[in-house]
Order: sequence, then C-alpha cells, then structure tokens
Amino acid sequence: MIVLEGKHFLVKILFGGFVYALLSSDEFGLQKRNHEWSKKFGEEKLLKETFFKLSISKFIDFISDQTFGFYDDMDLKHFVVWTEDDTVEVIAHYEPQIEIQEKK
Repeated sequence: MIVLEGKHFLVKILFGGFVYALLSSDEFGLQKRNHEWSKKFGEEKLLKETFFKLSISKFIDFISDQTFGFYDDMDLKHFVVWTEDDTVEVIAHYEPQIEIQEKK
C-alpha cells in the first residue's frame, strides 16, 4: 500500500496481488529518466500528476530482458507514484485499488 497525503485528501493505492518489480528512489535518484518523462509528457502536466500508468516503458523492457520474456504475455503495466520527495515505481499486471478520502 502506498499512501499519499495532501492538504485536503488522503489517497491509498493498494497493490493487492503479486508485484513483479518495485523501485523506490529519492527525488534526485533517477534524473535522466525524470527528464525524459518531463520532455515526453510536458513538465507542467507531469508536476500536477502524482500517480500515473505507463503501458510502454524502459522498466517493463528491463523486466522482460531480465526474465527472458517470461512475463511478456501478461500485459505488464508500469505504475509511478511521483512526489516532491520520492518516486515509487511498481510493475504489475493488474490495476491497483485506489481509495480517496477527503480530510476533515
């Protein structure tokens, strides 16, 4: 479970099944990749999105290469939680459950 807390909302992202890969880094950990995403999606849009999904990614390609294509028929998805302090990336074949709670 990944929990994001903002001023007005609490967001819980639950990966309830098997996760094929998990990568966690601080905000300066993977600058080249972050720069590529900023160019691809636009920095203004990307800075507003804290959770997004990629169906085509270098991380999925890496997992395919390292497993000799074992998971290639599973339609893997690359989920990214991007905050001002950390980046958490998850490779899974299903959509996570997302719960949004308004703070009182």
